[in-house]
Amino acid sequence: MSTDPHPQVAAPRDAVLKHFLSSRPEEVVERAQQLMLYKDLPDCIDDEHAAEGPALVHPRIHRVPLRAYLASALTGLSEDARKTVFDISDRVSQICLEVNIELYEPRKKTDPVFNPEVSDAEVFKMDHDRVVTSDLVIHLCHYPSTGAGEELGFAYASLVPIMLLAPGDQRVSRMITGIPSFKLEIRYEKPEDLNSLLPRRLLEIRPYLEERRVTREQHEVNIVGERVRDLRLRAGMSCEDLAKHVGLTVESIKHLEENVDATSNPPLMHLRALAAALKTTVAELIVPDLNEYILSQIQSSLYERVPARFYDSMTQKDRNTLMRRYLYRVLDSLEKGQ
Repeated sequence: MSTDPHPQVAAPRDAVLKHFLSSRPEEVVERAQQLMLYKDLPDCIDDEHAAEGPALVHPRIHRVPLRAYLASALTGLSEDARKTVFDISDRVSQICLEVNIELYEPRKKTDPVFNPEVSDAEVFKMDHDRVVTSDLVIHLCHYPSTGAGEELGFAYASLVPIMLLAPGDQRVSRMITGIPSFKLEIRYEKPEDLNSLLPRRLLEIRPYLEERRVTREQHEVNIVGERVRDLRLRAGMSCEDLAKHVGLTVESIKHLEENVDATSNPPLMHLRALAAALKTTVAELIVPDLNEYILSQIQSSLYERVPARFYDSMTQKDRNTLMRRYLYRVLDSLEKGQ
């Protein structure tokens, strides 16, 4: 007669097996779903069992912190229009708070009525940096706005997802609905409808936003800015000199040099103008360790032409001499080919 190697777990194991073997698969799935419901989900979740028990399993949820930017019309609005925008903004802010998304509202920092002391340049810089470092831009499509349109342009250029909120059948500019990037549109009849519509969509796209945030944080480096500063100093140029050559302001040059690439995010035409002014190429401005890469490729090409037993036994001085001769031949062949 065989003996169970683990008698202390035999009885519980047999009981579990008996329980599951006596149930249909769909019953097991249904019971598991009921036992693993989260009581602490927002009330807006459309799940009739979400706030009911029994909830025996409550794993700790480790969520990636997310930030959103609220874009809307602010300048030139009537009092009634401002009230409408502010009421919707308050509702969106509360919903974002409930789903653990930090919402930045320009009206609380750079409102043209309440914050006239903030300079134009500072408004541009603050709002630009907030948009490009956000995980989502929520745009209130209620009133036309050149400022909000500019913010959506920042989002598009930085691949920031966009969510459009519009009442009923209100027509939204095709310059906005036609933005060719990740974009969602929510239509509502009454502002109260957003209490269920908005949280649901935010929770639907949260995995994508979290993945994007983690990926973006891996690239929080300043390659372009540091390369521009290094080449500018080598050329004996000041920020004023470079700005004049390129056609930008001194502040924009400093912003480029001092911020990570994901924040400064210079357009291609700016990079070409900078490369021309600094007598270099766009590749040297944007490719990490370009010089080292080119050198390694040359060394690899040279290594293929010299037997390994000879190359490995050479001193570093002899290798450098061989490299110079090889480069002279390459340059000579290029000149003959012209």
